[in-house]
Amino acid sequence: MNGQGDPHSRRTFPPGVAVLGGFVLLVGNPWLNLEIAGAATGSSPAFRWVTVLVSYPAWHVDVDRAGPFLFWYANLRVVLFVLLTVAGLARMRRWAGEADVGAARLVTTVGLTTLGAVAAALLSGLVAVSLLDEQGARPYIIAGEAEEFFLTQFGTAAVFGVLFGSVLGAVVAAQRRKPAHRERPAQAPKSLW
Repeated sequence: MNGQGDPHSRRTFPPGVAVLGGFVLLVGNPWLNLEIAGAATGSSPAFRWVTVLVSYPAWHVDVDRAGPFLFWYANLRVVLFVLLTVAGLARMRRWAGEADVGAARLVTTVGLTTLGAVAAALLSGLVAVSLLDEQGARPYIIAGEAEEFFLTQFGTAAVFGVLFGSVLGAVVAAQRRKPAHRERPAQAPKSLW
């Protein structure tokens, strides 16, 4: 077909994936995360919001330093959060409708991010609790009070999802997506008369 026909459509990441990946890799890394968490200590509400934003995407590379429960829980939570949120962002156009309305994209992104954060926190908590014994989870889960741990993680994940989702939603709403198959306007042949 000598170059005629539909151009090859490149598969690209949905809007916001670079911001999501960059945030998790940069803020969540164990070395920078400790520095940010140390700098964001205080009793004012602003410090609490920053602590939630910094602590949720934290991942670990040393099981001895973090402990088995926190190591597996935090790493699984981050992986599930990224996978669920990227999958949601990839289908956002279908859920938000074909109209390229910034407000719809913002609200949908906030909802997807919050849903991904809550689902990741609860699923990773279930996996970590079921795989580790009570001794491994002792500082985080007191025997017989697992529901308190899950309620705390649910609240933290929901707050993180709304806060980070608002930032991610603003980025997604600001990005305009080019149509995949743009039709060129037909040009009428010039009259010879």
